[in-house]
Amino acid sequence: MPTVNRRTVLQGASALFLASTTSRAEAQATPVLRRSISTMPLNDPALNSYRKAVAAMKALPANDPRNWTKQAQIHLNFCPHGNWYFLPWHRAYLAAFEKLCRQMSGDNTFALPYWDWTANPQLPAAFATPTYNGQPNPLFDSTRSSQTVTIPSTYVGPSVMQSIYGETSFEVFGSSRPNGQNNTSPSWQRVRGYEGPLESTPHDHVHTTIAGNMATFMSPLDPIFWLHHCNIDRVWDQWNRIGRSNSQENIWRSFAFNNQFVVPSGAGTQPWNTTVASVLDILALGYRYTLPLLQVAAPLLVSKFINPGAPVERIKIAADTVARINTVATVDKRLAAPQISAFSKLNAALSSIRTFSATPGRPAVTPGRVLLFLRDVDPPAQGNVDVRVFVNNPDASPATSTEDRHYAGSFTFFGAEHAAHSGKPSYMLDITRVVSRLDLAGIALTDQIKVQLVPLPIASAPGAEQIKVGDIEVAIF
Repeated sequence: MPTVNRRTVLQGASALFLASTTSRAEAQATPVLRRSISTMPLNDPALNSYRKAVAAMKALPANDPRNWTKQAQIHLNFCPHGNWYFLPWHRAYLAAFEKLCRQMSGDNTFALPYWDWTANPQLPAAFATPTYNGQPNPLFDSTRSSQTVTIPSTYVGPSVMQSIYGETSFEVFGSSRPNGQNNTSPSWQRVRGYEGPLESTPHDHVHTTIAGNMATFMSPLDPIFWLHHCNIDRVWDQWNRIGRSNSQENIWRSFAFNNQFVVPSGAGTQPWNTTVASVLDILALGYRYTLPLLQVAAPLLVSKFINPGAPVERIKIAADTVARINTVATVDKRLAAPQISAFSKLNAALSSIRTFSATPGRPAVTPGRVLLFLRDVDPPAQGNVDVRVFVNNPDASPATSTEDRHYAGSFTFFGAEHAAHSGKPSYMLDITRVVSRLDLAGIALTDQIKVQLVPLPIASAPGAEQIKVGDIEVAIF
């Protein structure tokens, strides 16, 4: 039972790619429009061009950098997950791949579609059949859990996305900086920070729900990967356009992705080196999205915390916590008194989300927030699980609904086989809403916050046994 002295009362719920090789003036005068696949008939010209490009890449010699497997190996060898380079790196990866598709299809106007799994959670029909027009379908992947797989609303539904769009800190929205990072050495690209809600919820769960190739770091072998990540990129673009700001930290903006991507050059390719700052303007990259007007509620906050806006109340909860399938692990460590730490003494869990912009030592997180950190989580030895997180629900079980007022979110283990190279994953969950909801309902927290972890095996992943959490912290900002 994670324990913190309760000081929480409801306050209120009101509610370049081209830049590296050409000047912006030389970029496309009219950026191509990335459209939702739900608006496309099966014979849409963009889908036909995508089929043609994928088939051509699969037919290339193994030593050609445009070869389908070679493109997936870029992800295997370089992709950052669980840190703040997750979004810009994948944007660059998509931009380079989109240009290769134009070259391989002969369609110079080609734009990758995106799969809006919130509005249309079932796998798009264009990817679901082994043949198309009597020929092998290049977009089909036989390794998926199902060809009619539907992503549960628990992971991608409107309420989940409203919460993600409502986030105001980039290092929560886009995952946090690598723990301890203090320079722009390339070695930081794959060092773990904390996965934020966009990465740990819709991103990871789409991968693991589809399963097969999509559940591994060779996920680009499945052609749906590129549409999934286009939607993640679209969400980031929308988040910016509703007024949210990216990090201004130099160690983020000036970080370089060198010797990782290739782009067309004549009949072949050439390397493309870029930086985070060079991929922040999608119009300069040559594409755009149609952006519906979003009505986003203000973040829910709580108050009555110590020294608002300055120190953080940080309570270390437990270590060596084990949760087994069909059981609930309740993390419990009562403290005699809360531990109050100045920012100069905080450990990596909290230093990873602070900022030194306007007022040194103040968090980038809005005061009035309660965040839960789960550090160094061991995935199950076999298979995969969805770990549901509840607050102050001692009766939580695999049968407990995600509509339960105690439910705080969940996480899974996308790319778990790569943990040996990039470290064990760590997760960051905003439990402000749950704490406030319980307070509104008159449910006593008994001056403690207790966290229950409920792992459930993911369909078609038998053999999942247990997870193990290094330690857990609750931070009240």
